[in-house]
Amino acid sequence: MKVLVTGATGFLGSQVVRKLVESGHSARVLVRKSSKLDNLTDLLGDRVEQAYGDVLDGDSVRAALVGCQAVIHTAGVPHFNPDNPEHMYRVNATGAGIVMEAALAAKVDKAVLTSSVAAMGGSAAERVADESTASNADDIGLDYSRSKLHGEREALKVAQKGLPLAILRPVVILGPGDIYQSSTSTILAFVRGKMPVYVEGRPSFGDVREMAAAHVAALTKGRPGETYILGGNNVTLTELLAAIQDVTGVAPPPQVPYPLAYSIAGVIEYIAKLRHQHASLSRQLAKAGHMCTWVSSDKAKAELGYSIRPLRDSLRDTIRFALHSGRLRPTTDKLRVLAQES
Repeated sequence: MKVLVTGATGFLGSQVVRKLVESGHSARVLVRKSSKLDNLTDLLGDRVEQAYGDVLDGDSVRAALVGCQAVIHTAGVPHFNPDNPEHMYRVNATGAGIVMEAALAAKVDKAVLTSSVAAMGGSAAERVADESTASNADDIGLDYSRSKLHGEREALKVAQKGLPLAILRPVVILGPGDIYQSSTSTILAFVRGKMPVYVEGRPSFGDVREMAAAHVAALTKGRPGETYILGGNNVTLTELLAAIQDVTGVAPPPQVPYPLAYSIAGVIEYIAKLRHQHASLSRQLAKAGHMCTWVSSDKAKAELGYSIRPLRDSLRDTIRFALHSGRLRPTTDKLRVLAQES
């Protein structure tokens, strides 16, 4: 099967391309001329073709789909520091509709949309959500969550016209290869000492390699019209920071009440804006981190063969990649040992 992959130069998308090739498929990757190809350089060739275009340009997507039997749409703007929320919405929501309309016109055998558990919103109370849990993403004031929920809605509109669509919702993604420092940026900020405080929350973390394998499995096993949660390790933020300290030797920052963390985040945002920099901690990130986003992956395990890697293994590989690629300096004994590992 030849599969068009959008977002293929990114963290998850590049691993999807790798899993496609390993599984005997071929891929065509939709890239912009300005895209970094670092994650694809060893893959480009007979089994992986390039097509230039943009998910907001329907003509380029339709051209890239010629000869493809499926599409996996992973492209998106994945963070809670919305410097440009309008652009985030266009890419995450409008872009999903454009790609799926092109896939419908191309009469593909299967379309897979990468959404996010963020599309479900979150809870102030402890809970474990699943695919039947109602979303409150429109009501919680997080641009990323809202954009991903509306991306699902745009894609489902096309599915109602006959597109065989499966939607996958990953949790926070860890592992090697995050060259844009998207979902791993918060982890690295803690290791760099750039997070002055933290507020208790209940996030979930999974590994990019298992998630990529689930995307490939969804091409043949994902049921049209169905949504699958790709969850991971449901932990408190305190437990996550303890695991980071165990792996890196870097002590966590102090825990503070949520109202104080939200205020500090506002000050950091303001200073970053004055300096024309990206804020390491935003008010939306503080709000997202304070919620419970624990989930069950039972459906994906049963139908897609999804599995969950131990948290510390994913953390080690995340941090090792950052060290090897020069995105993190080895400032502790444990980091220096990690930097020497292959």
